Amino acid sequence: MKYLLNCICQQDVVELPQDVGIRIVTGHGLAAVVSQVEESTRGPSISALLAFEKVVEAIDARQTVIPMRYGCLMESEEQVVQLLEAHRQEYETLLIRLRDMTEMGIRLLWPASVPPLLSHPKSQGAAYLASLRNRYQQDTLAEEEILLADRIVAALACWFAEQRREVSSSDQGRLLSLSFLMQKIHVGEFREAVRNVSTPPGVKLLMSGPWPPYNFVAPAD
Repeated sequence: MKYLLNCICQQDVVELPQDVGIRIVTGHGLAAVVSQVEESTRGPSISALLAFEKVVEAIDARQTVIPMRYGCLMESEEQVVQLLEAHRQEYETLLIRLRDMTEMGIRLLWPASVPPLLSHPKSQGAAYLASLRNRYQQDTLAEEEILLADRIVAALACWFAEQRREVSSSDQGRLLSLSFLMQKIHVGEFREAVRNVSTPPGVKLLMSGPWPPYNFVAPAD
């Protein structure tokens, strides 16, 4: 049996979700909410991921949390306490920064376009460089994506404290993800402001949240 780390919060957790296997491990003024899980070589099921998110969201509704990504496994309660001790200052700083904050998201989908024709590389070295160039281009925002992201961020600047952006590619097109960290009391104003955002023809906009601030736990690149 292992311990799946759901989130970290202050030690004054009052109530936990009524889920089997959920417990609190405390130490050094902090609390780790963990789930007891069986070790498996297979990837997590959809039901397991949903159950994980449900626990984090339930705690987040009660108090400030540091949400963890699925898959952080501890061997024992003693190892969890050691983690809290080793990162106590970092976690305390994060909890102060995230106090009363939540995350909202905007997804912008560009329709797929035909890639430019490339000549066949003449050597293995050229093929390697071409693959690196293509991968870099997929992970880098295009000029029109930067301009739209900047325009949206400027229009919403009154309602958030921090923002992050990333882009990914698929058969359906380019997906630009914007994440915003804001005070929970401003969610309504943020939603209303997003409704007034216009996008270029063919670009679809989807708003999501509020969520526990997953994208604001790690330092920005």
